[in-house]
Amino acid sequence: MTTHADPGWYDDGTGKQRWWDGTRWTEEYIDLREHDIELHRDAAPAAGAAAAGWYDDQRGRLRWWDGRQWTTAVRYSGEEQEFADVIIDGRWIHFGESSQPVAGAQASVETGDALLRRPAFTRSAVDRRLVGRAGAITPRTLNRIIQRPLLYLVITGTEQVWVTTVPQRQDAPARRFASWVNTSAEHYRYR
Repeated sequence: MTTHADPGWYDDGTGKQRWWDGTRWTEEYIDLREHDIELHRDAAPAAGAAAAGWYDDQRGRLRWWDGRQWTTAVRYSGEEQEFADVIIDGRWIHFGESSQPVAGAQASVETGDALLRRPAFTRSAVDRRLVGRAGAITPRTLNRIIQRPLLYLVITGTEQVWVTTVPQRQDAPARRFASWVNTSAEHYRYR
């Protein structure tokens, strides 16, 4: 968990999107209510960390900042789709604490046996890009975590590869969800 908000544009508590440089608010802000959005300058809010509140985490969701650090509390748009702890909401896809752009992502539903025979999948563990529900999956833990007879939802993104077990008798919903991810990825590929 990050102890300070990353640099970026955040609501400064006045309704303006103000630049947070990682340690303090700057003078630069934009007002999204304006017809033509322009960069403005004015006195920054009081020095110090941002006040506690819900802020856009620049990963497609609102996240609670407690005044000192990000918490695990998140909010989505209300239009999100979820299956087996994977959430897709517009341009972003989320799995636990991880988020990545949906553009370029690819989803599939496969048996553990098929996954363990696929070199690109096992290579993602070697490259430290493979993540499961409990966190990183390493080459050492791969054969313990991925069980051959089980069915898995796999999301291959530009940053990480996520794998999560498909609940029993949920094959059809898993395939529909994978199709939704692939359709969304294609939709946002060129935007």
